[in-house]
Amino acid sequence: MSTPLAVVQEYFALVDAFETKAAAYAAVLHPDVVQTEYPNGLYRTTQTRSLTGILDNLRLGRELLEQPHFEVHHTRLCDDGSVHVEGQWQATATSDAGPLLRGQRVSAHLCLIFEFKDGLIFRQRRYPCYEIL
Repeated sequence: MSTPLAVVQEYFALVDAFETKAAAYAAVLHPDVVQTEYPNGLYRTTQTRSLTGILDNLRLGRELLEQPHFEVHHTRLCDDGSVHVEGQWQATATSDAGPLLRGQRVSAHLCLIFEFKDGLIFRQRRYPCYEIL
């Protein structure tokens, strides 16, 4: 069985690749996973996503962005088994969309909290602070 930190690292690798096949996430995401993204520069209201919603969001990202990368600055394995991660995510816009212009860099400072069930990510809370560079 993988450690929680290893599961999170594998999840980050899949997201950085904009992987959208549900089967690829079977080793890291619980089938009943819920991702909550709190209001930020892209979303004015709290977003709650199931596995399908997570994959749909990645498909959208794959269509609008390239060269995604998440750099982890700090991780913490907590006594309750959760993992807290701080880092910075960046990607480049591939076309003009909303406030983005083709070639523009998008950056987000992120705080992520992962909770586990059966060794898989069961709950994820995202606190992003986006910048358009």
